[in-house]
Amino acid sequence: MKKSIIAFLLTLLIIPIGMEAKKKVKKEEVPQLLNYPSADWNEYRMHGGEMVIKGHVTADDSAKLKQLSNNVRIIMRDHIVRKEETIPFKVEEDGTLSLNIHVPYPMFILVYPLAGVYACPGDTVELTYDATKPMQRPGDNVTLSGKGASAEASKLFFPLMYKYLVTLKSQTHVAHPDSLLNWRDAQVAKLDDLVRQMNAGLPELEGCSPRTSDVLRTYLVSQYLYEICHRYYMFMDFVKENDGVYDIDKETYWQQYFSFLAPREKYLLDNPLLMVATDEIFFNRMEYTLMEPVQQSSIKGSTLAIDYYPEAAEILTGNSTLSLREARKLAMNELHEKLNLSPTNFCAQVCMVRDLFYKLEWGTDYGFAAEEVASTLPYITNPELMRRAVLQYREFVKVKEAEKQFVDANSIRPSTDVEGMSDGEKILRKLIEPYQGKLIYVDIWGTWCAPCRENLKESWRVREALKDYDIVYLFLANKSSDEAWKSVISEYNLTGPNCVHYNLPTDQQSAIEHYIGVNGYPTYKLIDKQGVIHPLNWQHADNLNTLIETIDKFSK
Repeated sequence: MKKSIIAFLLTLLIIPIGMEAKKKVKKEEVPQLLNYPSADWNEYRMHGGEMVIKGHVTADDSAKLKQLSNNVRIIMRDHIVRKEETIPFKVEEDGTLSLNIHVPYPMFILVYPLAGVYACPGDTVELTYDATKPMQRPGDNVTLSGKGASAEASKLFFPLMYKYLVTLKSQTHVAHPDSLLNWRDAQVAKLDDLVRQMNAGLPELEGCSPRTSDVLRTYLVSQYLYEICHRYYMFMDFVKENDGVYDIDKETYWQQYFSFLAPREKYLLDNPLLMVATDEIFFNRMEYTLMEPVQQSSIKGSTLAIDYYPEAAEILTGNSTLSLREARKLAMNELHEKLNLSPTNFCAQVCMVRDLFYKLEWGTDYGFAAEEVASTLPYITNPELMRRAVLQYREFVKVKEAEKQFVDANSIRPSTDVEGMSDGEKILRKLIEPYQGKLIYVDIWGTWCAPCRENLKESWRVREALKDYDIVYLFLANKSSDEAWKSVISEYNLTGPNCVHYNLPTDQQSAIEHYIGVNGYPTYKLIDKQGVIHPLNWQHADNLNTLIETIDKFSK
């Protein structure tokens, strides 16, 4: 009896202690960036302008300088309007280099293959490179200096990246839903720790201007979000390729995976500084992961969705009755309700504007373009994004008006050349009949195919590399409207005495593709002087050695 009483009394004593202990366990607060932003938004000079990159290269001999002169170039990606520009950067015989470039707003650009540079209108960055030493990684043997935010940010970019992001970038992909969530938790903990370090003061940023500090801090934290989105993207790609491997509800998993963002939204998402401190890859990954509702709203609300998105058929279950404006609103509501994000989230606005520009690039119909703009602008509250959208639409109208004047009878061939024919081999032989005895480079592409368009954009480099060979370039378009077809030909200047374009009826084009074995787009073939068809592969204009070797082999 005494034992029972003692046990009862002990229980009474222990319970309050346990309850008190529970009260003392508090969930650690999510750290927020302090003194951020520390510069006024108006200091960022969002309007475009000229900036200068100049400097000197030290090399062992003139041959090395010449090689560098052929390879060095500026790669500038305007991630808001989704356009990339490549600018040759000549290295003079004495090793000096200098280039004035126009940047649309402050952004990181790549001086390939040497270093990344932060480019602000009005600034000058001085670059010196010692080519006598081996470059193990980008930025090695490169010194960046100058005045202004461009020079400050540029010289600190690689040191900060290699110190604070190297372990983040070096990790392997995770291919299990639970393991991926655990990995995400670990990265979020590291992100919070980095924010605490920033609040205590990163030694590298001591003495920096407020503007430079803001840009570099934004870049560092954004890379954690990029990697978290990227691993999710890779995992979902794995799940798609291995159907049935995991029994997960994708919508629920998406909501669970990105649930960490709401308390960190102010600096990770709803932050206009991301526009001037991140890059194309950051927003691209976000579009197809975290901001998937925004991307799908474009499909659900567009009558032309299947032309732009191969996955549209999986999303649309019958004819959509949503207008694009309604679909946009539902997407923003979904982000707000399921992830507790702001209904005017800045990154969501960027993704909408990027989608708009993507379709303006491909679109040819004024009515379609006007509807896309009118349906998107009501959800754009950031004035700079609004300004860019209006300017880009004006440019769209200007370009399309100019393209109406485009006519090149020698390059644009009518489908009547093979009217009434249905056999794929016979159609192709008829098309190449005028070019017997020549090498014929065949490019099968479509206006709807993004990789096709990227390669067409670079194809001038292919033609330049093969200018000494007697070649005819035969471009066969797949399922493309005449207006869009001619627009691409005009935009990428795919004309000339040795360029031939056909946009055949679907059944004839399909017959040719079946005959020569087309399994994807773009597809390249080489027809030799005897009319024999050979496979032809090139992935990027930076590496044309295999292509040139193949052409050289069959030209003899």
